[in-house]
Amino acid sequence: MAWVSGAIEFKTSEEQQLFEGNIVLTKVEALVLQGVVMESDGQKPVPGALVMVYARLNDGKEEPLCQTFSSKDGHYLLHVDKDKIPVDSTAIIIRANVSELSS
Repeated sequence: MAWVSGAIEFKTSEEQQLFEGNIVLTKVEALVLQGVVMESDGQKPVPGALVMVYARLNDGKEEPLCQTFSSKDGHYLLHVDKDKIPVDSTAIIIRANVSELSS
C-alpha cells in the first residue's frame, strides 16, 4: 500500500490574508516509483524522456508493466499495479529513453 498526493485543498475566507492548503492523500494498492531523469553527467534534468518499467522473469525475459514521460524538470511518477507483476519476477527494471526529436 502506498499513499500519493492527489490534490491540494485550499481553505479560504473573506478576512483571511494567508491561504491554508491541505494536501489530500490517496491510498493506492500499487507500487509507486518516482525519480528524475538526468543527463549522463548528472548536471541537467531531461524533459520528455520515455520512462518504462519492466518485470524481469526467471527465464531472463522482460515483461512491460507501465510507462510515462518525464516532466519539464525531468521528474516522473509511476504507479505499477501489484497484481500485474508476475509471480516469477526476479527484478523490477526502470529504463529511460530520449528520442532525438525531444532533445
